[in-house]
Amino acid sequence: MHKYLLTLTSFFLSYLFIFFYFFFSLEKNFKDNFKFPKTAAFYKYYFQHIDHLRYRESYKNKIITDELIFNYIKNQKEGETILFQGDSWIQMINDEISHKKLLISGLENYSKIINAGIASYSPSLMFKQYKILEKDFKIFPNTLVIYIDQTDMGDELCRYKKLIQFSDKGEIISIPGETFPYYRDVFNLHEAISLSSIEHGNTNKFIKTQQLINYKIKKALIRSKTILKISLKFDNHNLVKCKWQVIENYKKNLSKEDRIYLIKIFKSFFSYLEKKDYLRSIFVVTHPHKLQLTGNNQTIDISDIVAESIMNYKKIEHINFSKVLKKKNLYKKKDDIWLQDSIHLQRDEFNLFLSEILSRIN
Repeated sequence: MHKYLLTLTSFFLSYLFIFFYFFFSLEKNFKDNFKFPKTAAFYKYYFQHIDHLRYRESYKNKIITDELIFNYIKNQKEGETILFQGDSWIQMINDEISHKKLLISGLENYSKIINAGIASYSPSLMFKQYKILEKDFKIFPNTLVIYIDQTDMGDELCRYKKLIQFSDKGEIISIPGETFPYYRDVFNLHEAISLSSIEHGNTNKFIKTQQLINYKIKKALIRSKTILKISLKFDNHNLVKCKWQVIENYKKNLSKEDRIYLIKIFKSFFSYLEKKDYLRSIFVVTHPHKLQLTGNNQTIDISDIVAESIMNYKKIEHINFSKVLKKKNLYKKKDDIWLQDSIHLQRDEFNLFLSEILSRIN
């Protein structure tokens, strides 16, 4: 009985120490939260359906909802609508006035120009995003431009393959964000969402503290289980850290099985789009990265996979810049057209890239 009481007392004192440690450092744990409940609730809702939305540090301190998914570059009441989907290549249109002006002047026949680009979006996420834009925001474009990046191979195969939920017919239902992720460096906002819910969900600091402790305990248990699986080499494929080197490596080596999977994802998206009566034309755009043009070890070009995937789709036109650059002297400064990441184009070259797309649309 004495030992039992001593153990119980030790446990209770340890708990009190932990409780008051988190009680007095509560705000420190909430520093990365979304500070406005409306923004946090919006992100939390869609996190259950799609891996991530737009995110920047400044979003933590803003009331922002719809623009986490899309934004209007031009928005007039009547007329045609054009929607741009893709990853950071499309999202970066928002960062330069010259890009926006180019679209507005080059797409005069469209009353609505919508940018739905989100960094690290690949076709499976674009597919789910498209459904969200249809269902929740009543966006029904007449023309669709989809940019598919070379890194989409790695994003699909390493990041999203383990998260995708399919219907019995093989159609993508959702790609929910990863909870308590093992690798947390890229768009893994589960903790910020969870702690934001705690911060905004209750005014009582004691209750918030206990909820925070509960979260920390659950997180520790799940991560310990994950580390154990890795150490025992169990389910290693789903526990790979999708570092940049891993994502990039798919441009060097792609198995037959992975290629078939990518084509399956692409066709699932394209088949859905092809059935939409309101959607008149679809342009799928691909562009090589620097090392695919200047090196010899990144030989896998997603353009080839897209070309195979779009066969028999009447509405789809492939704007393949791997071929365009062989035919046209599009970029005058061939040695200095890239940003430091060797993936994205400099501002002037990006405008030439957009101009080429606009010439095909018109």
